[in-house]
Amino acid sequence: KQWYQRRVAITAGGCFRLVCADLDEESIQLIMDAIESSDKSQDDDASDEGESSEDESDEEEGKENDGKQNKDEEMSEGDEAECSEDDDEDSSEDEEEESMDEDTDGVAAEEKSGDEIMGDDIEEEDINLSDADEEELKSEDKALGAAMKGLLDMKKQKKEEKRGKALKKVKMVHFKIKLLDLIEILVESVGFTKTTMNILPGLLNIVASPSVASGPVYNRVLGIFKSMFSMKPEKLTVNFSEALKNDVPAIQTFITKTSNKKAQQLAVQSLFMLCKVHLNNPQPSKKKRKSINGKEIKKDDEVYSVFKVLLQDFITNKNTKLDKNIFFQMIERLPVLRPNFTSDLTKYTDEDISLFAKMQSVNLLNRILSFGDELVLKSHSDILGAMGRLLTKLLNNENPSPHHIREVIKMCHKVQSAAKKNNVKISSIPEDLTTALEQVPFKSSISLKFPDIANLAKKVLIHDN
Repeated sequence: KQWYQRRVAITAGGCFRLVCADLDEESIQLIMDAIESSDKSQDDDASDEGESSEDESDEEEGKENDGKQNKDEEMSEGDEAECSEDDDEDSSEDEEEESMDEDTDGVAAEEKSGDEIMGDDIEEEDINLSDADEEELKSEDKALGAAMKGLLDMKKQKKEEKRGKALKKVKMVHFKIKLLDLIEILVESVGFTKTTMNILPGLLNIVASPSVASGPVYNRVLGIFKSMFSMKPEKLTVNFSEALKNDVPAIQTFITKTSNKKAQQLAVQSLFMLCKVHLNNPQPSKKKRKSINGKEIKKDDEVYSVFKVLLQDFITNKNTKLDKNIFFQMIERLPVLRPNFTSDLTKYTDEDISLFAKMQSVNLLNRILSFGDELVLKSHSDILGAMGRLLTKLLNNENPSPHHIREVIKMCHKVQSAAKKNNVKISSIPEDLTTALEQVPFKSSISLKFPDIANLAKKVLIHDN
């Protein structure tokens, strides 16, 4: 049977491989919609199971509370009995009468609960087994048997419902895997093209779905991404301009909104791949190059537009879901974008944003300078000027942060060291920076407690390039 199913799957896959190149966008979207709809139905089933489990737990808690109440009543009756023996004779008579009333009330409550369980109207008179006849005993046995049968049927029905939901869940997983098999065949056949970019958001949503945190569906989607990222150059034929206009905005929004780090990383890797395809393509002729207001658009500017939105969200959004390690990867893997990142990060240090966001910009600039890129060092005057204005604001605070002051001065010293190492001449230090550095040794709260900061400021001032 397994051999037969395997042969059927191979045959179906081969047939789909023949026709997948002719599939239009609507057909592919139908497959993705089927996967997403099955995922939603699975989430609804999970929520229903959660509600049923809550109801069962509430019933169990109710039973436990009833048992505790009965025990408390018995204990209270025992305590009252013990206290009645130690009191005077007059008070003992009154307490005996009260305890008798309580006993009758307890018997009435037990009879009422018994009536509810049996589901029949039982007379208030007690049944003495020694005086009862056979017909009364038989009727009692029938009532007890009917109650027990009802409970057993109820438990059996709940078990069958759970079994049906579990079977439905398994079938849904198999169905999604079959659809993902078709998507994998499609990706391997057409390569990294417009079609692949269209299905990326759907695959990312599957990875980010709470119901697919692990398991065969999750692993199958990861396998699709793995085969996509390992494609040969001849299969990377996506049109960058069309993808930038139609597909990239959806992926950018997904990256900034999702809290799933794995899905976020896969989305960033997809953008890396798209940008590398564009950078590796030959430069078009001057007549075919795009221009804005008569100015030619460079490749690095086009590629940077993919990540500029992410950088803006990371710096300006207080509740951003992005991490600085993502931008460390961009700076390391795409060297052509370092001048663009440097220009925007330098501007962010002068904008009206939080101090934490400004220090994040300093950290990213520090990472860029660690590579000693000559194109970056050419804008040294802009970097040092921005650091001077930021340092002035830090020193003017009532309680300046020594850590922030140290990081900014280190940044200035790193610019000077990298420029000297790469033979980039720094004519003079900007006035804003010189004025701020001269104030550091005179700040008693900083120079006395942190003499290394004052010494570092002097090094930047006397640095000879």
